[in-house]
Amino acid sequence: MERMGLGPDLFYDNDGKKGLNDRLIYARIAGFPPDSPYKFMAGHELSYLATSGVLSMLPGSPEKPAGAILADFAGGGLMCATGILLAVVERTKSGRGQVVDVNLVAGTRYVSSYPLLHHVASTSSILGGPRGTNLYDGGAPFYDIYTCSDGQWISVACLEPEFFAIFIERFNTALQASGVKSEWIPTHKTQSRKKDWPKLRGYLEDGFRRMPRDFWASIFHGSDACAMPVLTPEEASQVGPSGSLCPAPHPHLSRTPPLPQEGVQLGSTLEPGTHTMQVLIEVGLSRDEIEKLTLDGAFGNDSYITISRSKL
Repeated sequence: MERMGLGPDLFYDNDGKKGLNDRLIYARIAGFPPDSPYKFMAGHELSYLATSGVLSMLPGSPEKPAGAILADFAGGGLMCATGILLAVVERTKSGRGQVVDVNLVAGTRYVSSYPLLHHVASTSSILGGPRGTNLYDGGAPFYDIYTCSDGQWISVACLEPEFFAIFIERFNTALQASGVKSEWIPTHKTQSRKKDWPKLRGYLEDGFRRMPRDFWASIFHGSDACAMPVLTPEEASQVGPSGSLCPAPHPHLSRTPPLPQEGVQLGSTLEPGTHTMQVLIEVGLSRDEIEKLTLDGAFGNDSYITISRSKL
């Protein structure tokens, strides 16, 4: 937009000069911070994670951390949407719009405030130590992911002592009922003895590998053991009410839920331009104005067919 001469200065009132639309909220997203040495460089999700300091804290193998979908959608999209909403709320008081500036690195750092602040506090057991030694990054055997006999996984997240007690009691009972014998059997007290964590990890790894994922899921189902099967996208789609692989709109608002659109299944992927006509009508454009914008290519080369078929 700004390269085409459509920057925010064109729209806002400034130095006695009337802008085109002083109520406009102008949002822009960049990859790297504007004052960083990387500002003119190309990047992707891993690039922004790497330069945010967050990638170095994520779990993974001893050789390298694992990537995550965090920078693009949370640090960028979510932060930009939040900024726009904040500007809309502020506009109800001032009557004026403003620029919402977002870059994916700073946004990633902000949504990762919890782990970053714990990392700053070197005495924190949550994420204060080197990667792989803390509670939340795979250092604790009772907060990790384990492979089962069928190659699928179980997530274990029983941080609280009362939850760990339920988990280890059910785990021990299942192994004993299956005829598994062990020279060392952990108790609920094992969680608080960090020197026993390596032994506990080996015990859990060996035990989980003896049975398939769904066996273990049935052992912990309905309890507060905080042990859940790692579901595939297809399996997870059956947990929600929509039953669709495409996520449904969220959060759900009690008075103004998302309205089903004609010919569009809730939770399905929308085709580009699906709601162009509705938006144009809502902002008050006439049929002639819409037709002219369409013919001028304002909505893309293929938009004429889509819009001309819509109901005016």
